[in-house]
Amino acid sequence: MNEMYFTRLTIISKTAKKAAQFDFSRSYNLILSNEKNSVGKSSLVKNIFWSFGCEPQFDDDWKLLDCRVILDFEVKGKLYQIARHGNRFILKDYHGKHKVFTSVGGDFSAEIMSLFNFNALLPVRNKDEVTTPAPAYYFLPFYIDQKQSWANAWASFSNLGQFPDWKKTIIPYHTGMIGKDYFDTTQKIYSKKVEITEISKQIDRLDTAISVVSEFPSASRLVIDDDELNQIEEQLNVEVMDIHYQQEILFEELASLRAEKAQIGSQIILAENSFKEAGEDYEFSESLDDDLECPTCGVTHDNSIVNRFSLLQDKNQAEDMIKRLNAELMDLNDEITKKVADFETVRAHIHDLDEKYSTKNGRSLSTVLEAIASKSVRKKVEGNRSVKVENLHNLSTDEQALIKDRTAASKDRRKQVKEEFQECFPRFLAKLKAFGVNSSSIKSPESHVKVAASGGAAESTRAMLAYYVSIYNLIKSYGEHVLCPFVIDTPNQHEQAAKHYDSIVSLLLNELPKESQLFLCGMNSEKLEPLKVHAKVIYLEVEHSLLNSDSFKKFDSEYSGIFEREASDV
Repeated sequence: MNEMYFTRLTIISKTAKKAAQFDFSRSYNLILSNEKNSVGKSSLVKNIFWSFGCEPQFDDDWKLLDCRVILDFEVKGKLYQIARHGNRFILKDYHGKHKVFTSVGGDFSAEIMSLFNFNALLPVRNKDEVTTPAPAYYFLPFYIDQKQSWANAWASFSNLGQFPDWKKTIIPYHTGMIGKDYFDTTQKIYSKKVEITEISKQIDRLDTAISVVSEFPSASRLVIDDDELNQIEEQLNVEVMDIHYQQEILFEELASLRAEKAQIGSQIILAENSFKEAGEDYEFSESLDDDLECPTCGVTHDNSIVNRFSLLQDKNQAEDMIKRLNAELMDLNDEITKKVADFETVRAHIHDLDEKYSTKNGRSLSTVLEAIASKSVRKKVEGNRSVKVENLHNLSTDEQALIKDRTAASKDRRKQVKEEFQECFPRFLAKLKAFGVNSSSIKSPESHVKVAASGGAAESTRAMLAYYVSIYNLIKSYGEHVLCPFVIDTPNQHEQAAKHYDSIVSLLLNELPKESQLFLCGMNSEKLEPLKVHAKVIYLEVEHSLLNSDSFKKFDSEYSGIFEREASDV
């Protein structure tokens, strides 16, 4: 059994001294009201996902309640419990052991995703690495929220923008086009990328060193070919080559130090730009509202003080880096000054030997040795660079081979999943009588943008439901991760005609996997009778009052100990 079931939700507000608890059926759950909206149907299901670190859109009144949420759930036949207050999470496993987490990312995401067998990895912005994403990326296809999802699939939660182009990876993974082997190869690719980046930096440093050697010493314009270089080295080997080697070593050390200085100078410029941009971003964010709606996709982003504080952290980090790099630059300048002094001492020694070893054609010993040292160092640096370039080529070839193998390995599975989607999606459209939707242009789970744009308002809503039900069935058939309950907030969007509401109910009854758990929010209707026969029905009737005072003492006493746990209680 590879399914998850939500069994009980408990919500406690110490601020309002109110609470509520809801038990759920393993099959169908209807959360209904008879005549009123704003009775808490959406808030109830949103808190299920909020307990796992997702960020559904709550109104300001709900946020002021400062709720503690406890969700009992079952995964693969084993019972778990998760509790959340603010950004503290307490996970109790089937052995009764607790783990405490203080943020959504990092260890918490790894723990939850491992529990759900969700193996997707996403690239970290501006870094050559991949990481486990937050639980929201797992829950996205299992929740149709009332505000966003009917017009824009894969948009049920806020704060999804930290990963670039995440849909290109998450949608294929959810639907089984790619699996764990894909991400195993991805990690190998990113390991190659790290090596490529490091070797590229080394080549840049060597290029800088070659440039420095080519310009230094500026007084020497003596050209010596390899044969003459060998002859002179042999002649001077006995008496003066020791001082030549000293000069050569100093050449090499100075070239390396000056190359490093140039690199640090570039890093300081980048850090100063980051410091300036972070400060400007923070000042700009302070002039905006706490909630920002994206003009492109309509998703609302959080601009709270917590999120603005992260901009200050970026600014402080940039400032710290500038200080550290300037300190390193000062140390380098000191080293360069010392090396230049050593070099001048050697040159003075060479000057004393000039008369003894002046050549017949007027070339002084100092000029000859400078030319020898410069050419020798350049040969060493260029030889080292050639090795690095060859290594870079080999790494790039390996990276491209891994990318090619990864694509080939998933080719057949992608084709199979797309063919399955092209069979079930048009069939579900027909069941929902959404005949105005051109299914021939929607050939893949990745074509979700075209779904909402098809047909009229009511038809596009039914098309979106057909899309989500198709995705849900693909996850059941091809996904390697745990199948989550399917939560639908008000499917009767745009006042569906009675016959169409019948078809919606019929689709949910007959086309969802038999093992799945369904949550459906909406107004009470006789059209829901076929579902009610099999469902746990929760009626909510008090406007703006999902919680009540009568239950507070009981549930606060029962669950308060959970939130008193410290991180050491793991």
